[in-house]
Amino acid sequence: MMNRQRWRPALAIVAAAAGTGFASGREIVCFFSQTGRAAWAGIGFACLVFALLTGLTAREAVRQDAMSFPELCYRMLGRRAARAACALYGLLLAVACVVMLRRAGETAAIALPMEHAFLWGLTAALLLALLFNRNGLRALPLLGLPVVVLGLLFYAALALDTGPVRVYVRGDASLALEDSVPAALLLALAYGALSACLAAGAAARFGRLSDGPAALGARCGALLGALLLCANAAIVRGGRALLIQALPTVILSARWGLTGFWICAGFGYLCAVATLTAALGGLIDLMRAVPPPQRC
Repeated sequence: MMNRQRWRPALAIVAAAAGTGFASGREIVCFFSQTGRAAWAGIGFACLVFALLTGLTAREAVRQDAMSFPELCYRMLGRRAARAACALYGLLLAVACVVMLRRAGETAAIALPMEHAFLWGLTAALLLALLFNRNGLRALPLLGLPVVVLGLLFYAALALDTGPVRVYVRGDASLALEDSVPAALLLALAYGALSACLAAGAAARFGRLSDGPAALGARCGALLGALLLCANAAIVRGGRALLIQALPTVILSARWGLTGFWICAGFGYLCAVATLTAALGGLIDLMRAVPPPQRC
């Protein structure tokens, strides 16, 4: 039981960043697969960055006795610097909410044969995210468990499937960054930092429930790394032509017929809801944050 409790914070943190990499597969191509063989080094570096940043956020939140990332900013930084940091943090979360809501709506529009499916999907995602925020972000680990388990099974199965991939939009994939280690590391740095920023609220809130920031960071990096390795392996299995497609995961799962379509749509929607839940929780924390009184 104790071991399960130790994994809860890591599951919550990975769930908060799931929408940035696993909703459609296009994100994996942009940050990793387009660099060819160098992508494997990029994945390792991205996980290291993610683990380091989440571990440091959790450590400082415990030290400062902060229950949220905005509260941590106000306790560590001066009033002006904290306000600037919170403004940038709020902007990132607002953009994430818009992107995740649109992604949820587009998924519903493709999957549901009904009028106004986009609005129904968007509204359902928003209501679910608000429901999961009723008691803070305590339910976020419950979203993280299916994200990690289903993601590993889904992408591992796609990577192991030797069936032919039916690419519907043909074209020559010219990769300007292929096998470029510097480009792979730079893209990995961007991905790891972006994911850590989106998960900063979860790291600050759940860090005190872990058995130490180093262990928490290692678990977060391991979970994210396992997902990224399986996802990139699945993309590589699809061949170079898959890299220029808008929805690589959809094309890969099309080999399984209608079952693959629903699995792909459901998993993408789950990732969008998970990140939307964390982003909304962060915005709520921003509205509740009270700056400390100025010293005379």
